[in-house]
Amino acid sequence: MRSNLPPCATSCAAAQLALFTPPPAEPPAVPADTFDWDAHDFVVVGDSGGKDSGALTHEVCTQAEKVGQLHKVRVLHVDLGRTTRGHLVEWPGALEVARAHAEQYGVPFAVRRAARWASLWDRILAHGDWPGFFARYCTSDTKTVTGRDFADETGAAMRLGRPYRAGYAMGMRAEESRARAMKPVVERHRMSGKGTKRIVTTWLPVHHLTTDQVWQLHQDHDIARHEAYAAGMRRLSCRACPLAHTDDLIRSAQLNPDLFDEYAAAEVQMGKQFKKSISLREIIERARS
Repeated sequence: MRSNLPPCATSCAAAQLALFTPPPAEPPAVPADTFDWDAHDFVVVGDSGGKDSGALTHEVCTQAEKVGQLHKVRVLHVDLGRTTRGHLVEWPGALEVARAHAEQYGVPFAVRRAARWASLWDRILAHGDWPGFFARYCTSDTKTVTGRDFADETGAAMRLGRPYRAGYAMGMRAEESRARAMKPVVERHRMSGKGTKRIVTTWLPVHHLTTDQVWQLHQDHDIARHEAYAAGMRRLSCRACPLAHTDDLIRSAQLNPDLFDEYAAAEVQMGKQFKKSISLREIIERARS
C-alpha cells in the first residue's frame, strides 16, 4: 500500500519529536556536604590529640586514599604553649597522640604555635579575662590564625603561581551542641575573601558521628587515644577550659592540681570569674572534697 505521508515524514517526525523531548538530565550536582578533592591543592587536618581528632584523621585519610589523593593530606597540631609556672596548657601527651594519628596513615605531621603569642596563657593574661562562648579568642587568636599561617606556608612551598585552594578539616560534631549541629559540613572558610591569596574550604567530615560511633572507629581501627579518657575525662580540650562541663573541670582539677592552683591565682589577679556558673576556687574545693 502506498503511503500518503510525504517523503520527509520519518525524518520530520523525528525532528519534531526532538523539539518536544526534554533534554538529557544534567549530571547530578555534587551534594553540599561532599568534599571535592579535585578542587583543592591540599587538605590540612587540625588534630588536637583528642578522640574526635583521631576519628577525623581516620575519615580524611581513608577518603583521600580511596580517591588516590592521600598525598594532599597534612596533619597539623597547634601547640598552645605553657603557663608562667611552666605547665602545659594542653594535656601532656596530646601532641604525641596527634603525631601517632598522622603516622598511622603515613601523612606529614606538623607542629606550629601562634606567631604573636608564646602561649594561650599569655593571650589570656593580656586579654585580662577568660575565653567564653561569645569570646572564643582562644580559638581565633591561636588555632585559627596558626592554621592560616600553616596553610600559607604550605601553599607558598607549592609555587602554584595563583591563590592556593585548601581544605581545612576539623573535628566538630553535631551532637556536641546546637550551634555545631547547625554548621554546614562544607563551606567557604572566613580566611578566604576577595583579593585574598588563599581560597579555603572548611570541612567537617565527622559532623554526623555520635560519641559512640567515634569510639567504635577507634576500636575498629586501633586509633591512638589519650590516657586522660581512661582517667574519666570525656573531652580533651585545654586542661582548664572555661567552656568545659563543670564535671569535667572537677575531674581535671583532680588530675592537674598544680595547674588549677595557678589558674585560680590568675582568677584572683584578674578579678574575673573563670565561668559564670562557678569559680576556679569552687572547682578546686569540689575536686578535693
